[in-house]
Amino acid sequence: MRSEGVRRVGAVILAAGKSARMGEAKQLLQLGGATVLGRTMENVRAADVDEVVVVLGASAGAIREQLAAVLDEAKVVVNPEYETGMASSLRAGVAVLSRDIEAALIVLGDQPFVRPDTVNRIIEEYRRTGAQIVIPKHEGARGNPVLLDPSLFAEVMALEGDVGCRAIFGKHPDGIVYVEVDDPGVLMDIDSREDYERLRRAHSGQDQA
Repeated sequence: MRSEGVRRVGAVILAAGKSARMGEAKQLLQLGGATVLGRTMENVRAADVDEVVVVLGASAGAIREQLAAVLDEAKVVVNPEYETGMASSLRAGVAVLSRDIEAALIVLGDQPFVRPDTVNRIIEEYRRTGAQIVIPKHEGARGNPVLLDPSLFAEVMALEGDVGCRAIFGKHPDGIVYVEVDDPGVLMDIDSREDYERLRRAHSGQDQA
């Protein structure tokens, strides 16, 4: 349940990529009866977020058709410039956040194992510290999703090319807070068929545990 009088957080889920190395839309790959993007959205929506924005691009029509019920519960924007790189999707997502949203959680659409309690830890750390940037770490390794204070939104809107939030991090080293989480999901994404098979086996192992 969301608390009254706290900063409202919107999640921007980046799911516009072309999946060139996969040969098919990785957003629609199956993991335990759900799609990669569907499971990612489910975990985000179960956390303490006030709005969910999903940025689509490549295979947008197929994704909207297969995930219609799930996407109906989010604000969907299609990025026509997705082939120019991640920056255009970041801009597209942040641009449509509601005016009362006071921070943006930037979520990779191919990270289906980030737990809702991990998302909440990131949000709680932001609300506690007021940091410009909150980044999760697992066993010392930096992961995703990351949370951005609205003071950085103008810099997000100025990003160009195939760059993400890291292009901003270097400009604000003193504004970064790291939060250690017991969740390897913050380090798991799908960039190749091998990544997918590894995550599929991991999910199968969770089901059997």
